[in-house]
Amino acid sequence: MRISVEHLTKSFSGTPVLNDVSFSLESGEVVALLGQNGSGKSTLIKLLTGFHTPDSGSNAALVIDGARYPLPVADRQLPGFRIGAVHQDLGLVLSATVGENLLLGEPGAAGLRPIRWSKFYARAQQMLAGVGARDIPARATVRDLPAIQRAAVAMARAVGHVAGGGLLILDELTAFLTQDGVDELFELVGEVSRAGVSVLFVSHRLEEIWRICSRAIVLRNGNLVEDTSLQGKTNEDLIDAIVGQPLDWLYPPKAEVVGAPRLHLGVEPDAGSPGFEIDAKRGEILGVTGLRGMGYGRVVRSLYGETPQRGRLQVDDDVVDLLELNPIRAYQLGIRLVPSDRLKNAAFGEASVSENASLPVLAQFMRHGLYRRSLEAGWVDELIGDYGIVPQDPGVPFRSLSGGNQQKVVVAHWIETQPRVLLLDEPVQGVDVGARRDIFLRIVESAKNGMTIVYSSSEPDDLAELCHRVVAFRDGRISGELSGADVTANGISRMSWAAPSGDP
Repeated sequence: MRISVEHLTKSFSGTPVLNDVSFSLESGEVVALLGQNGSGKSTLIKLLTGFHTPDSGSNAALVIDGARYPLPVADRQLPGFRIGAVHQDLGLVLSATVGENLLLGEPGAAGLRPIRWSKFYARAQQMLAGVGARDIPARATVRDLPAIQRAAVAMARAVGHVAGGGLLILDELTAFLTQDGVDELFELVGEVSRAGVSVLFVSHRLEEIWRICSRAIVLRNGNLVEDTSLQGKTNEDLIDAIVGQPLDWLYPPKAEVVGAPRLHLGVEPDAGSPGFEIDAKRGEILGVTGLRGMGYGRVVRSLYGETPQRGRLQVDDDVVDLLELNPIRAYQLGIRLVPSDRLKNAAFGEASVSENASLPVLAQFMRHGLYRRSLEAGWVDELIGDYGIVPQDPGVPFRSLSGGNQQKVVVAHWIETQPRVLLLDEPVQGVDVGARRDIFLRIVESAKNGMTIVYSSSEPDDLAELCHRVVAFRDGRISGELSGADVTANGISRMSWAAPSGDP
């Protein structure tokens, strides 16, 4: 079966976001869809899944084995062909059960006959087993599941939908998964493709593209700029296509470390959890890493006082017992956190960009006891320009921004408070190459101004290019440390796999 997508064109309020894009996929082929946030990827996916309608007169269509179907087209109009998608936000109904999410729209009831719930949930459980998620109860409420299990539910729904043949679209699904989960996902993608289902795979992690994709389609500014086999290609080739710039454009030169010691964290062993100690200087970017699930995320949580534990924190001359540390006290110490889940933990999705950006600094817009909106408006306009936030409209809802621009707002509003210590937890997760460059520039600039940065990430290349020192964790303990010229991507990867000192 050959699938062709023809003349996808879409504009919003007269502004084109997708310009006459056409490409084809063979049966069982796994193809990467690449591009910066705002390049048109999400619009393309929403056109294929029927969420958006193409511009009138564009002649947009889906062609299956020579038969042409104008878009939008419903599954029932396509003989033996379905389109299933796992979107960035997963698209699940949180208040419904797992089974209801899996079988939404096809409960098996006809007329007024009652639904046979035992068979309904048995079928849902089979769908979960099909993606290696047997341990998720089909009767559980989705809201009660952790993020990784929610991702498995969304995957089970999409795979079940295309089981008879069709196109499976995976949009940044690996952002929710541990490394083991990514490996299992890729095994499943292999099984699905061998069964004849074509896969369109979206990811900002190029190392994932090489593992499962044979070809790449690259969008830039709504245009298809590359449709090429990956054979013989390199990271440099793909980044050049995505942003129109070479790889060395992505990372700014490291800042020099000239400051005195600023941060010391000592966590004592407790209830089976090993202890550890870290320290950092003013102007230093300290990387914290390890294999996913190996405990390096404890550093950020410990510094921000998320959970009570025994130990001691010192920031400059201020010393705090960790049992007394909480996010409010951490804030008072000059510590700020950019969490990994920006929509859940870092911003108000329905509030405007202006409201999210200015929330931490509202006091500076007060004059003689009165709040001056004009001062806030001028400040926000300047911030949007300085950080390159698109669109340059402070009134749009935060949720409507692309992932990269959302993260720019979050990073900006904390940097502008001029903290002593900035904690970054997977700060470029789900962020396009162009936005990554902008965020990296701000991180290095902040370090040059004396800010201490703790950069928690599983990306060896980013850590190697940005950090002065990198500490790796394994099984909750520090497995090694690199500094200076030894901070390389290869060295970080090797250190992350190594056992802690003294272990076999």
